[in-house]
This record gives sequence, structure tokens and C-alpha cells, in this order.
Amino acid sequence: MRTRISRILNGAHSMRIRGVLALAAAAALAGCDSSLDLTNPNSPPEEQVTKDVNGVIALGVGVQEQFAQTIDDYLVPNSLITDEWGTTSKSLVSYQSLVNGNGFSAGFGVVNDPFARTYQTARTANTIVASSGGVGLAPEFEAGLNATARLFKAMALGQAAQLYESLPVDVGPNMAPQPRTVVMDTVLMLLEQARSDIANVTDAQLTGLRTRVLGTGINLRATIDAMIARYSLFRGKYQQAIEAADRVPANATSTLTYPPPTVNPVSNLTQPTGLYYVSGLASFVDQAQPGDRRPSYWLATGTAPIKGNPDSLIYGVAKYTSPNDPYPLFLPDEMKLIKAEAYARLGDLAQARALINEVRTQTTATVDEPVAGLPPLSDAELPDLDAVLKEIAYERRYELYMQGMRWEDMRRLPQPWNNEVVMPFLPTPTLECQANPAAGC
Repeated sequence: MRTRISRILNGAHSMRIRGVLALAAAAALAGCDSSLDLTNPNSPPEEQVTKDVNGVIALGVGVQEQFAQTIDDYLVPNSLITDEWGTTSKSLVSYQSLVNGNGFSAGFGVVNDPFARTYQTARTANTIVASSGGVGLAPEFEAGLNATARLFKAMALGQAAQLYESLPVDVGPNMAPQPRTVVMDTVLMLLEQARSDIANVTDAQLTGLRTRVLGTGINLRATIDAMIARYSLFRGKYQQAIEAADRVPANATSTLTYPPPTVNPVSNLTQPTGLYYVSGLASFVDQAQPGDRRPSYWLATGTAPIKGNPDSLIYGVAKYTSPNDPYPLFLPDEMKLIKAEAYARLGDLAQARALINEVRTQTTATVDEPVAGLPPLSDAELPDLDAVLKEIAYERRYELYMQGMRWEDMRRLPQPWNNEVVMPFLPTPTLECQANPAAGC
């Protein structure tokens, strides 16, 4: 994404666009309080930037980069608190505290960072929507840009709602936290608005948006529908989840991209060439069903595990070995597993079993995704709702590893294992408690 920003910066409005990106970065420091005035003498005022067509377009690029560069902030607590990651000897004390609960503090960056990054993205998205209608964009471009802004705001809020039990639904001074169910309803509202934005816009009319804003990684329509399916499932809106998942084309992908000099932050966290703070727990491999190919897709199972710190066995991470590898926003089989769970909860166990077996028996893929290569399960092996849901929990654990949903899955689904977590949710961050009188700390 940064290479596309650089191309824009070479234009006549380079100083203004640099100011846009500086304003976006400053928003992170402001947390939820958008009234905080951080003046940069080298940047133009926000009012000036957002009245410039190139400035607003640069914000569209910037909102994606904000989300892409902070995806690890959402993954760190999700994967360390659950049974996905362990810590290495290089890790921070704050990371280790997520594994064992020892010395844990609400002031740690692992608590503050996901919260702050969420509202950084939300503020940039709000600015795009507020400004896009006044700079002379073509109607189709404006619609696509607004859909992009709402999508990334929704994804940021949705990730945060899986980490915190309550949080504000938007950016602003003295925003009171809301239950995460309310936040997820806001996520779905934003996603439906994004879908409506481009409902009457053809793919051909979105060519300019793809060229100047989205690049090659993001499939806008498919991602909107995939997120509607995901958060509809989390909110118990099962028929809506099925309908949205059905709209996602088979084998559709959508990825965050990291062209040089940007770096995939998950790669940086998991690879010896980077920070190497975390790695995959050996239990992920040990608890897999015999013959499941997916553990070796995610982890380097060809070598023996090593001892982590604190005491745990860990395998190297086999994905994202290059600092420029893309990171998927969703995987195709997530849609099948969403439908399997939704059908099961609606009472159609036969359809749920069929979808489970589609995921289990896959041996090849036309896109970069894990394949299980397992035999199908009979009706007798999945006799009732509890058995079906436990199998869905198993499939999701091995299909959607490191996708930022494991904590939510462990809350929602019965588990075939006795794996435990050290806390049910992250606490309200200390910085939010200090900055927001309405935080209720």
C-alpha cells in the first residue's frame, strides 16, 4: 500500500497528502477523543486537506494501511490468550502475561494498542465519508470510497468487539462504552451501508477506485459480504449469515498487501528474521486429528518443537515467512463453516454435516488456503447438535488459525478440548480510563 501512497505523493498535491497521513497518525494518539488538537507545523489543517480530491483519495489509501499495519495488535491478545500462540525467549513481559496471567496490567500496550488503533481507523473512515461528497469525485468513485471507509471501520470495530466486553461505538469526546453486542450491531449497520453504497455501481465503474485506492488485494464486494456473514453469525442472525455467505463467490479471496518497504506485522512477530516474539503452540499440532494436513500448512511441523518462555513447546510459523507476504481478510472455507454453524443452529443438521464434510475432505485448492485431506464423518459420528458444533469448533480452529477469531469461537462453541484462557476479555485500557471521563473505570 505504501508504494501506491508514494505515487500519489509525487503529484502536485504532495504536501497536502503528507498532511493527510500525518493527521491520520495523530488520531491514534487521540484515542477516542477526537477533540484533542495535535498541531503539526509541516501539515496543512484538516479542513484544507479534506477539501482536496487527492487528499480524500489519499485518506482512502491511508485507512487501509492503518488497518493493515495494526492487524497484529488484534491478533496478539487473541492468539496468546487462547491456544494458538506461545511466547519465545525474546518476547515482552506483557506478551507472557497474556499466556499465564502473571503480572498482567491494563496499562500494557497489548491492551491499549488494539483500542487506540480501532479509533484511529474509525476516525479516518469518518473523515472520508464526511468529505467525499464535496471534492468533485465521480458518483461511482465516491460510492466506492465511502463503502471502503465503512468496511474498514466495521472491521476495526468488529475486531475490537472480540477483545473488549464494552467499548464506544464511534470516535468522539466522552463517548460512553457500549456492550459489545451493540458494537457488533453497529458493525453490521456499517457493512449494510457499505453494501448499499455500491449496490447500483458496476464493477467496471469501480475500476478507478481499484486503480487509485484498493489495489489488487482487496475484493470490495466479497469482503463486505464475508464480514456481514461473520458478524451475523456472531450475533446469532443465522439466516442473514447464510445469505451473506452465499453471496461470496467460491474461492474468492481478499488480502492486505505489504509491498516494500512495508512489512507484514504478523511476519515480523512470528519469524526469526523479525521480532520473533511469538510462535505456534505445539498443542495445536498434538490435538489435531490424525492425518489432518492443516497443522503443517500453518506451522513448521517438519522440525521438533522447542521450549518457549514461559514453559511451553512451540513450533515455528510456516506462514508469512516473507515480510511482504499478504494477509487474508477471510478464507474461502470460513464461509462454509459459517453456513454449517448457522444451519445447525437453525435445526438443519443434514446441511451442516454436508458443509463440514466439504471442508474436511478437500485435498486441493486453487487459492492459497489450507486443506484438511480428512475422511468424511458419518451421521452416526455427528448424531446431534452438540456433536456437530464441536466438530465445527474443531474445523474452525484448524482452518482459521491466526485469523483473529479463536477467542470468540471458544466463547461461542463447545470445544472438543479442555483448553482454557486466562481471562474472558481484555480490561478497559488505562489510557482510555485516564482520557475519557465516560469510560466508567
